[in-house]
Amino acid sequence: MATNPDLVRIQEQFRRQATAYEQMASVSDREALRRLVAVSRPAAGERVLDVACGPAFLTMAFAECSCEAIGVDGTDIFLGHARDEASRRGLKNVHFVLGDVERMPLADASFDVAACRAAVHHFPRPEVVVREMIRVTRPRARFLIADQVSSEDTDKAALHNEIERLCDPTHVRALSESEFELLFARLRLTVAFKGRATIDYSVAEWISHGGPPPERVAEIERKMRDAIEGDRAGLQVRVENGELRFSHTGVAFLVEKRA
Repeated sequence: MATNPDLVRIQEQFRRQATAYEQMASVSDREALRRLVAVSRPAAGERVLDVACGPAFLTMAFAECSCEAIGVDGTDIFLGHARDEASRRGLKNVHFVLGDVERMPLADASFDVAACRAAVHHFPRPEVVVREMIRVTRPRARFLIADQVSSEDTDKAALHNEIERLCDPTHVRALSESEFELLFARLRLTVAFKGRATIDYSVAEWISHGGPPPERVAEIERKMRDAIEGDRAGLQVRVENGELRFSHTGVAFLVEKRA
């Protein structure tokens, strides 16, 4: 598979941190996955594409709804783990493809639903990926795009993203809700549904998924504590029972191609 420098960085990070990421409660939360699948209204037999599927928990949730589910990701270790888990669950209607999500090795107009969960903030060029999702889907396709969002306040958003990059260098930028909506409008996609959720973390648990060096951990914790007053990062950082905690705001969009 031909690679670009951005993809190489992602591969290096997640080959190192795949297991820690997969073990995060928010990543494998089956009830949250079922809710996301329900938003996209899948019908038995439809072909569903999960873009940047990672460990493919969402891909498998679609397969469990009797869809033909295909997960594509650029990191081989994730797909290896996903194949093992799909086999353990006895899923025969799920398949995995190693590929760059900016140039997916998939045919035009071949899917009914395209999904992307918790990945847009890793994309240097989100519009390129969404255009690829449009290319590989049929004329009346639905798109489920869910990710953390940053504050509409640009100063808060800047600090949010700075902290994220200290933890995980493959984090590019969490978009704001309005930036997602502008992206969809540029691509002539109509928002049919929008739902919000709050995902709570201990800072220690969250740091474990990125695996930064000790000096970065100290800097993250300092910036998090400094952000408590006035919610300076838009992350609701607080101390609960002596533990430093924060919250992501997640938004799930169901968007459709315009007629």
